[in-house]
Amino acid sequence: MMPAFPVICFPMCATNLRAPSLVEIILGSILSVLLGAVVAATILVLKPVEVLKEAPKDKELDPAKVYYFEGRKEYTAGQRWRFKRDSLVQGHTIRVNEDELNTWIEEIYPRLPVETKAATKPKAKAGEATPKKAADGPLFSIETGTPNFRVTSDTLRIGVIYYINVFGNAFQIVVQSAGTFEKPRRGDDPVFYKPSVLFVGSLPVHKLLMLKPLILAQVIDTFEFPAELEAAWAKLAEVKVENREVVLVRPEQGKSGS
Repeated sequence: MMPAFPVICFPMCATNLRAPSLVEIILGSILSVLLGAVVAATILVLKPVEVLKEAPKDKELDPAKVYYFEGRKEYTAGQRWRFKRDSLVQGHTIRVNEDELNTWIEEIYPRLPVETKAATKPKAKAGEATPKKAADGPLFSIETGTPNFRVTSDTLRIGVIYYINVFGNAFQIVVQSAGTFEKPRRGDDPVFYKPSVLFVGSLPVHKLLMLKPLILAQVIDTFEFPAELEAAWAKLAEVKVENREVVLVRPEQGKSGS
């Protein structure tokens, strides 16, 4: 005797479904977290950073924003760097201030032309079609700006702006750090800069313990200094920040200043 209502089993009925294993659940959760972290980090990296010379006196800074304060660079006051550079290479201890550091570094890495910093789009003439972005230059390019130093009472702040062009759209990413110097345990290794704070855009890299040294190394590797300066740096016994000056101590002269 046939049933009143025949039973029909669809291909996707419950009897054919398989529950995900514990491993699949864990892997899916990890991938979701990583994807979310990458998206969040990208948003913070691309979030604009306001560049200032000094903190404004008429209003308070927004605690939700990240600011980049550029160091001073008075050419007249900074011209002493040539004499101090020669003294360092000859084996003497020197003290350099903010103006001298920024004048010095701009001699090594001149400022980029203005046209590489801004998103310049050619305007179409009357009756002409809008020029294509692809014809303006490469589809993707990165220009490294001149490093900038800001010296506080006991900290050296270093910043650099990267100018990026993607399909004709230009924007900038500010990388900045604040830290001191340390002597490695091995006596043959040179003194190194150890930042306590490191931002890429608005992303606080110093909170990403495993990524912090990797990202810092990538930033440092983009710069190459003259061989004579690298040789002099390798012989330093100590580097310290005091009284808004960076003191480069050579072992022959102890802690005496130039």
